[in-house]
Amino acid sequence: MDNDEAKRQWRGGETVLGGLLLLLGILVLAGQAVDVDVGEVGWPFFVIVPGLGLLGLGLTAAGRVGEVLAMVGGVISVNGLVLLVQNATDRFDTWAYAWTLVFLVGPGIGRWLVGVVRGRGDLAASGGWLMAVGLAGFLGLAVVFEVVVGIGGRGYGPAGRYVLAALLILAGLVLLSRRLLAARRAS
Repeated sequence: MDNDEAKRQWRGGETVLGGLLLLLGILVLAGQAVDVDVGEVGWPFFVIVPGLGLLGLGLTAAGRVGEVLAMVGGVISVNGLVLLVQNATDRFDTWAYAWTLVFLVGPGIGRWLVGVVRGRGDLAASGGWLMAVGLAGFLGLAVVFEVVVGIGGRGYGPAGRYVLAALLILAGLVLLSRRLLAARRAS
């Protein structure tokens, strides 16, 4: 790496860091202006902002290091967003299924962004798949834990007890019908 490229990368990282510090300062100032204890309600931003910093550094860093930094930044940023929602709703029990957002959607976002910024369709596509799988897992597990298990304490009546069985039967029928159609086409 030549000296000019190193300076350009540092300027990109410096810009990201400066922007994040500015954003954090504005949030703290706004909290002080409206007399809100930032530590009590805004503590997830202390997770989100460093995550965005790593994501930004990943987008400016070259090679595999940039990809890894962006993916780690995505994980940390999404973790902070999940914590923000959970803190606002006091629903920390949603970790039973929200982990899919953190560990699949988070790195997917980082990978997809690197692919888009660098013009790498392979990275963008794999990041998109990670996000799709993470969102599908989130929705599926949310149904199981909220409707069937009832971790949120909400009752869904007698029908809620049968949702898991219905989903399993439906999935089995889809897989069997695909197999039967494939065997029919082969013969």
